[in-house]
Amino acid sequence: MGGFELLAHTADVGIRARGATLEEVFEQATLGLAEVLGALRPGGAGDPEALAVEGTGGDHGGLLVDWLNEVLWLHELRRHAAVVAVRVERVAADRAAGTVTFATTAPPADGTSVKAATYHRLRVDRDDGGWLAEVYLDV
Repeated sequence: MGGFELLAHTADVGIRARGATLEEVFEQATLGLAEVLGALRPGGAGDPEALAVEGTGGDHGGLLVDWLNEVLWLHELRRHAAVVAVRVERVAADRAAGTVTFATTAPPADGTSVKAATYHRLRVDRDDGGWLAEVYLDV
């Protein structure tokens, strides 16, 4: 059921993520962010480093924006790292927690520079027995 797709927008890039659970939707949105960055290499080789990620917010949308911005910050600190795995362990009313694994020896990313995840047209809702999220990235 889960997955993500990139959405066209005049000045930004959007991600539409689906999943059976909120945790899966957050994972798929994170993989979408990594795809935009050119840093998505699931199961990639290299020296993997799993880092704790935590997001806070007043609702599911705010949590997703904060979570993605935390991942973006971690990626910026590891300029040439690839995202090889994402595990969101828990999404609660005001907190999301999990890990993102980076491969520090991956080749440099060849993608789009992302400034931040935004609240523009932000949506996190139940959808057909699962969850749907749409979030736009300022590029």
